Amino acid sequence: MVKVFSKISLMVIVVLAMLMPLSIAGQASAQELVMYSGRIERLIRPILDDFTKETGIKVKLHSGATVELLNRLLAEGDRTPADLYLTVDAGTLERARIAGLLHPIKSDVIEKNVPAEMRAVDNSWVGLSLRTRVIAYNPEKVKPAEIKTFDDLTHPKFKGRLGVRTGTNVYPQSHAAMMMVERGEAATEIFLRAIVANAGDRIYPSDTRAVEGVAKREVDVAIVNHYYVYGHLKRNPGDSKTLAYVVPPRTAYNVSGIGILRTSKNKEAAQRLIEFLATKGQALFAEKNREYPVNPKIPAHETMLPRDRFTVSPVSLAIMGRYMVPAMDLIDKAGYK
Repeated sequence: MVKVFSKISLMVIVVLAMLMPLSIAGQASAQELVMYSGRIERLIRPILDDFTKETGIKVKLHSGATVELLNRLLAEGDRTPADLYLTVDAGTLERARIAGLLHPIKSDVIEKNVPAEMRAVDNSWVGLSLRTRVIAYNPEKVKPAEIKTFDDLTHPKFKGRLGVRTGTNVYPQSHAAMMMVERGEAATEIFLRAIVANAGDRIYPSDTRAVEGVAKREVDVAIVNHYYVYGHLKRNPGDSKTLAYVVPPRTAYNVSGIGILRTSKNKEAAQRLIEFLATKGQALFAEKNREYPVNPKIPAHETMLPRDRFTVSPVSLAIMGRYMVPAMDLIDKAGYK
């Protein structure tokens, strides 16, 4: 059974699921797709609008938290109006695949443009944009040589100086899952307990706040996704003296990804959208969001660290996804709230 972590009771989810098809205006036609999206709308809407301009196919967004949308899909079952499920995390997509919610895709376009380690074994979900876990730091307080790896953050000298995002979020959860694949459960638990001890009460509700914590000197280091650093510096260029980041070798990574619902009546149009996002849409992800294209043919944005300047974990996202529930359990066990 897929483990879900919404605070909404099952009864409320079921009631909402019964009402949901009515709340999404009308039935989607072959020229209109319904997408359940775990992404912030402003990050994905401009790219979808470009798809509509090119194809004439409209995309109706219903945005929400990634895991809560998975709950909704499970509750709605065959009654869901959704054609597509877009997430901020491959692990959640893998859980949706295991639950039988997604439709395998046969597409030469996808296979040529998305590396195998960034899509499901049966292509029922496809990675769209790559994000890496990095160490944000204050150059006034920390030297890069002190933080070459995530393990360096477990040193006692960082007690009270480390900021992390809440362990209830998919980003630290997927990081822990990837670590479990590489190191095993025991070593991952030791790491998590040390991180919790050093962070103390500096557990932030978002990567945005963790990055702000570094820039505003609340903490000296933080574990975040790379694009939050770029976003902060774009909005606050004066913070470049107190905010930078390093990418540890073989760093944890994840993707924003998408899958077609098994119950969709618009699978052909939905596949056209995914193929667009895997090709022309790749440069748009890099330009608008400062995420790395999963398509190796598309270069990173000129302001970003080039893709050949760092390495990511060899663990495939499909395998990582199978460890998400054990990772969540381990995070709870380690007291990482």
